[in-house]
Amino acid sequence: MKLFEKHQKFIDEMARKPSGTKAIKSYNDPKPHFKSFAIILKDLDFREKDEYVEIGCGGGVLLNMALKKVKKGCALDHSADMVELSRKNNISFIESGKAEILQGNAEALPWDDNTFTKAASANMFFFVEKPQKVLSEINRVLKPGGKFSMVTMRNSLLGKLTFGFLFKLKIYSNHTMETYLQDAGFSNISVRSQFPLLQICSAVKPG
Repeated sequence: MKLFEKHQKFIDEMARKPSGTKAIKSYNDPKPHFKSFAIILKDLDFREKDEYVEIGCGGGVLLNMALKKVKKGCALDHSADMVELSRKNNISFIESGKAEILQGNAEALPWDDNTFTKAASANMFFFVEKPQKVLSEINRVLKPGGKFSMVTMRNSLLGKLTFGFLFKLKIYSNHTMETYLQDAGFSNISVRSQFPLLQICSAVKPG
C-alpha cells in the first residue's frame, strides 16, 4: 500500500499537478511534448492578428512559441509552480502586455465570452475530471470562427496498459471525443489517432 501511495504521489507531482524541483526541471524543457507542440502549431497556423489561449500551459514552452507569432496570448494552469515557471519563461511578453498567465480551473475559465481566435491544449486533457464542461468553456471564450486544437492520448490497448493504468488517465475513443466536441458547440470537427499514443483533435466555433 505504501509503495502504491508513493507511486501516486510521484505521478501527481510530476504530471497531474506538477510541483517541486523535479517537475519544474522537466517542464522547463519538455522534450517529450515537442511532437504535440509541433502538431498544434501547424494546425492553428497562427497569424499576427490572432489572440491565443492555452489551457494547461505547464512551463509555458508552447505558449512562448505561440507568443512569437500572435497579437496576444493568455494561459491557465492549476499548478502554482507551473504558473510561476511559465511566467518566468515568458516574462518579456508579460512585461510588454502581450501575455497573461493565470492559475485557475479549466472548468471555469477566467475570460469573457468571445475573446480568442485560437485555443489549444497539449497533453493534459486526460487528467480532466469533467471533459464536456472544459470543452464548453473553451468554446465559450473563443470568438465565432475561432479554432481549437488539442493533442491528448488515444484510446488504445498500449495506452491503457502503460500510461493509462499507471497515471489513471481518462482516454476516449475518437467517436466519443467527436461527440464531446459537438455537444460543446463545435463544428468542423476532426479527431484522428496517430501511432503509437496520440489523439489529435481540431474543431471550430461556428460563426
